[in-house]
Amino acid sequence: MLAADPCFLVSDGVGGYEAGDLASRAATGAFSEEFTAPATATLARIDAALEQARQRVAEIARGTERGAGCTLTGVIRIEHEGVPAWYVVNIGDSRVYLLRGSEFVQLTKDHSLREERLDGGLGGAVATPRNVITRALGSDDSRHDAWLLPIETGTRLLLCSDGLTTEVDDGQLRAVLSIGGRTDAVADELMRRALDAGGRDNVTLIVIDVVSGGVEPGSSDGPSAVDDGSDTTIEQTRPRRR
Repeated sequence: MLAADPCFLVSDGVGGYEAGDLASRAATGAFSEEFTAPATATLARIDAALEQARQRVAEIARGTERGAGCTLTGVIRIEHEGVPAWYVVNIGDSRVYLLRGSEFVQLTKDHSLREERLDGGLGGAVATPRNVITRALGSDDSRHDAWLLPIETGTRLLLCSDGLTTEVDDGQLRAVLSIGGRTDAVADELMRRALDAGGRDNVTLIVIDVVSGGVEPGSSDGPSAVDDGSDTTIEQTRPRRR
């Protein structure tokens, strides 16, 4: 995991492979090295970090018998056409959620066999195991989904591995995130609920609050002034891992 402005990323080792911990560390390490200081990113630098992550995980996989792979999901702060924006990236089944007022939405889409069968309306899709993923760094298909989302003041983001979402449903996630309070307390409560429910998989999560410097919620007339990258613009927890 990486929580160092402008990058907030969660990477989870893929089951059935070897060296998931090494693959995850390599993936986040590529971004940590590319973005070594708080500053807005650029699309070109993000692309370079993604390619480096792919190459590093592929190299680790070549040194194993059963391969190595990991998910990579998160948000990266950029400025696009003068507007502060999140570059949302996703490979695999870790997730990004957004809380905006009373609206709670999963921004990313799981790259999983279950999700594909649900989308196709296939019978028995609900019974398909959730942990069979169809894209990952280190796999034959390592394509990433990506899009830009305006950064809005007053919004809250949750980035997490599937170890959280298999134990805590969306209703509980929304309730905890909506309570308010500091990000540390919110992250602690989400972790507690995951562990109390069984904690059967690695649980990694990051909670981010945008407290200033973003576009006003619902605004389409352009951004307010963007802060200089100081830590008053974005408040995030220390990432939580079980």
